[in-house]
Amino acid sequence: MKYIPLIHQKMMIDHLLITMQAAMFAGMGLGKTGAVLEAFIQLKAAGKTTGMLVVAPLRVSVITWFDEVAKWDRTKSLRIVSLRTKEGMQAFREGSADIYTINYESLPRVCAQLFKGCRKLPFDTIVLDELDNCKNPKSVRVRELRKHIHKIPRRWGMTGTPVSNNYLDLFAQIRVLDDGKRFGKFFGRWRDTYFINTTPFAPYPTFELSPLAEGKLEDKVSDMAIVLSSEKYLKIPPVRVVDIPVALPPHAKKIYMALEKVLIAKLEGTKEAVAVNAAVLVTKLLQVTSGAIYATDEDDPNERTVEQIHGNKIKALKGLAKTHKGESLLVFCQYVHERDRILKAFPEAELFKNDTVARWNAGKIKMLVSHPKPVGHGLNIQFGGHIAVWFSLGYSRALYDQANARLARFGQTHETIIYRLACAGLIDDAVIGNLERKDKKSRDFLNTITNIKRLRKTR
Repeated sequence: MKYIPLIHQKMMIDHLLITMQAAMFAGMGLGKTGAVLEAFIQLKAAGKTTGMLVVAPLRVSVITWFDEVAKWDRTKSLRIVSLRTKEGMQAFREGSADIYTINYESLPRVCAQLFKGCRKLPFDTIVLDELDNCKNPKSVRVRELRKHIHKIPRRWGMTGTPVSNNYLDLFAQIRVLDDGKRFGKFFGRWRDTYFINTTPFAPYPTFELSPLAEGKLEDKVSDMAIVLSSEKYLKIPPVRVVDIPVALPPHAKKIYMALEKVLIAKLEGTKEAVAVNAAVLVTKLLQVTSGAIYATDEDDPNERTVEQIHGNKIKALKGLAKTHKGESLLVFCQYVHERDRILKAFPEAELFKNDTVARWNAGKIKMLVSHPKPVGHGLNIQFGGHIAVWFSLGYSRALYDQANARLARFGQTHETIIYRLACAGLIDDAVIGNLERKDKKSRDFLNTITNIKRLRKTR
């Protein structure tokens, strides 16, 4: 297939060609991978790059990039290998490939093999696909990569969710691209400069961007960043979010309230659910609204069982399946016991695996069940359905957006419907509110960068 870039893809390509350390904050479905490949092949033809290392989420590194290279006439002659394989490592040693891929989880192991003792790398360009995977400055994988990334002059990072939680996420992502040129090299010093501790006496402090710092972070990265939104450049059918209220039966409400009040709820006999801190408590509350909970035995704390509490979310899911009879549903869940209960209640349901993508897109799977993370990046599954159901929600706005964008993306021909099964007035509503607040922060950040760049052009 001939690659003919759209206007927004030309903007990405032009930005990459002239920016050694570039951040592409571009929405899902805008064709970032294709733009990167086109920029790479132009630089390679001009003798300005020798090869490219792509770091990406697992399935993106072993499926999406290979599919994209094979898709276009200009790139299918490129040799792409995975450094997870013996063939890939042999190609690295020989310098015989054009593109090398690796997943983030393998970085600590692979970095030691790639960089230590290697006199000349077979690549001088690195692409950090889904750059927000580098947002934790304490991450082992990021620290290991930073030991060696100075050897790679051209660095491109791309994500649609650079501040999915808050502005603190930005530091490590930018530092891995520019070695601390814009924000400095030390997270604590940067945080204390631009943020205020709003809960100074709490065991877990909360930092908010200082009013005096508004616009300054965006200004510092505006030279390296390009911002593109899916809504502006893609003709995608609308997305409709529908919250389905689910009531807790009296006995489940009793357990919920006991957990919320005293952190321990008696279930059966010697079994109990224990919330040792606020984070675990939230998880336990979400499990109660979901319908089951992991419980430990007083006599053997290491033994964990699943205690069924109620089936009201299963009933709600059955109602949606009946309403949309004949259509395919993509169901997201957070816990293994949810997955198992759904698969038991729906014999036609299948667990997401790499080999299910083609059958899903062909309309041969009526219910596909997955945690949002395995499908949340880079997969094109918009051809198999247009209905997603969140059996339960997590706190990651990035995963939420990415998972929904598997259906609401370029090529979708129907309105995308996002159902959220939620127990009103309880923890489910709190999570929904948190996700919406995070979305506003992300949009504010991206809009500010866009405005800064526009104002500079008018001076």
